Amino acid sequence: MATKSSSANPEAKSPSPPKLILTEQHFINRELSWLAFNERVLDEAARADLPLLERAKFLAITASNLDEFMMVRVGGLQFLKDQGKKVRDDAGLTATQQLDAIRERTRDFVVRQYGILNEQILPGLRENGIRKLGADELTPAQRTHLEEYFQEHIYPVLTPISLELGTSSSIVPALQIALLCTVQSEPGKKDSQRFVLFSLPQNLPRHVLIPDPEAGIHTYINLEDLLEHFLHRFFPSERVAACARFRICRNSDITVDDESATDLASEMEEVLEARRLSSTIRIEIQDGAPRELQTFIRETFGSKGAQNYIVPGELDLRAYFQISGLSGFEELKVEPWETHSTPLIEPDESIFDAIKRQDILLHHPYETFDPVLQLLEEAAADPDVVAIKQILYRTAKNSRVISALIRAAEAGKHVTVLVELKARFDEARNLERAEELLNAGAQIIHGVRGLKTHAKICLVMRRESGHMMRYMHLATGNYNEATARVYTDISYLTCRQNYGADASAFFNTVTGRSRFVHFEKLSMAPFALREKLVAMIRSETSRALQGEEAEIMLKMNALEDREMIQALCEASCAGVKIRLSVRGICCFRPGIKGVSSNIHVISVIDRYLEHARIFYFRQGGRPAVFISSADFMTRNLSKRVELLIPIEDAQAKKRLMQILETGFQDNVQARALRTDGSYIRLKAEASKGIRSQEFFTKDAAKRSRQRSQSPDVLTPHRPKEAKAS
Repeated sequence: MATKSSSANPEAKSPSPPKLILTEQHFINRELSWLAFNERVLDEAARADLPLLERAKFLAITASNLDEFMMVRVGGLQFLKDQGKKVRDDAGLTATQQLDAIRERTRDFVVRQYGILNEQILPGLRENGIRKLGADELTPAQRTHLEEYFQEHIYPVLTPISLELGTSSSIVPALQIALLCTVQSEPGKKDSQRFVLFSLPQNLPRHVLIPDPEAGIHTYINLEDLLEHFLHRFFPSERVAACARFRICRNSDITVDDESATDLASEMEEVLEARRLSSTIRIEIQDGAPRELQTFIRETFGSKGAQNYIVPGELDLRAYFQISGLSGFEELKVEPWETHSTPLIEPDESIFDAIKRQDILLHHPYETFDPVLQLLEEAAADPDVVAIKQILYRTAKNSRVISALIRAAEAGKHVTVLVELKARFDEARNLERAEELLNAGAQIIHGVRGLKTHAKICLVMRRESGHMMRYMHLATGNYNEATARVYTDISYLTCRQNYGADASAFFNTVTGRSRFVHFEKLSMAPFALREKLVAMIRSETSRALQGEEAEIMLKMNALEDREMIQALCEASCAGVKIRLSVRGICCFRPGIKGVSSNIHVISVIDRYLEHARIFYFRQGGRPAVFISSADFMTRNLSKRVELLIPIEDAQAKKRLMQILETGFQDNVQARALRTDGSYIRLKAEASKGIRSQEFFTKDAAKRSRQRSQSPDVLTPHRPKEAKAS
């Protein structure tokens, strides 16, 4: 669907784009593509040239990623299988076939994970003073210390639970390590044996520090090792015959039926409870568990179709996030990259004055998130600010954003906040913070019926000289100052009048159930965002068919939507040069002759999580550049409230184009997607390595220095005196 804009449709009678029929062979299964992404993250944990604690961090990331994948994606597939659904995905796989492929690939992944941990990271950490001890390695003095610690801090907290076959599986919390042991009241008598369960609560430290006489040494024991060593203290005069450690993952692909919900907050509380009691999707059992206990665990805590894994090492590798952050071992960490201030805001300048002077584009985390916080905190305190309207999807634990909104509401400003209660795994926090905002006097909207609200927008209304000015923050990332330090995102601050009118109309649409009207500048999903993007792709296609140079550059987190893939492949066939930077899921095969031969796909995995969405269309040399909250996924384009923001400021547009170009020049951390679905790391010549994230860090420092070195006095250059002959 082409727009009426001449820039998007150069001639009314342009050649029709080639019509392609895409088949299963052109697509990559979404779940296997995601597993390939996690394998690329694991590649970083395997790198011998990276500092050990950085490798430990990447290992923890892969474990956290895999947990969420199992809970959501595998949980959803298992539901389809249990319902007998025979529907096939674009790559031609049924739910059963996908589950089988996931199980096989995940087994290989876990073996590699633990090979890296046990053979590389743990020995390396021990050599460098970070020592994880087993109970058999303790000295008498260490054992005495730990026994005292156990008696005071662990024994009073834990509760042994006697079990029988048929016990409800909900007794074991998801993602927590559990110990199952057999206890005999009369040694040698099988009928005196019973099963006893211990669950390790998350408020106990996973790593128990052991005093070490050597300076600069961090010695610890895992909580489960300590518990098993002193387990007999719970059973005086009885014998602990055997023990097994395990961990279960539950189906979290449970959503609220908000079409019939009258109180969404209460419905979300029910969803959280349902997740706690939902069916088991994965069971991990630590290697070495007796066969009898393995059978009991699977029969008692498993469910039909649950994936079972024997894990060759300690459970829950997410704990290595803590290890990676240990202080005193800086030589085992990467050299920190500093976050810099933007040169577009003067020190001690009002954020409103800065935005009035020019549009401000920020590239996080290379540039600080502080201007966004400054906008909200200044607005909360400014007597001329009348109203603040805000979308919140994911926020930090102790959010300055929410604190500023609370202060604004308490000061009598009209504060309206749409808190998305359906933000998966952040529902409980969002429920709590929504209650705080409500108590402060803010108007709270619990999302939009039938859709998740994923747009990133803040609108501040300020009275100036008898007129109302609109100041906006529009972005690709969440209002989360914690993730803003580790996710790459784009922020755009502006007070352009037409953008402000669109922003007001947007909030009227999502909070007041107003009928959607097409905006002048912004595009909104699920109404017009997809159509705008398709129109831009087809415009480039038409230009290529007329012999013009045509080019598309897109940066996103995931590409899965079939219509968008179809449009890109048709553009490729027409001769459009297409470069895609897709961090995670990419569901089509580039490089197929006659289909996608003009499409080049890379994925950058580096220190920061690539999260920005930036879209570029050449448009005959008058580039159209956008930022967005949306990826090219069906859920973003058709099932969520999203925003697409055109960037018209010349300097901001130029900078976004440079960000895209630099990303595509990365030959250090980038991997290219091949036609067979595999990824290959790009190799730089010895002296020509370009690491995009490092470049952006240095560029932000250079930009910041340019402001700090700006002279107060202008000194003219004078010609040198002629040398005497």
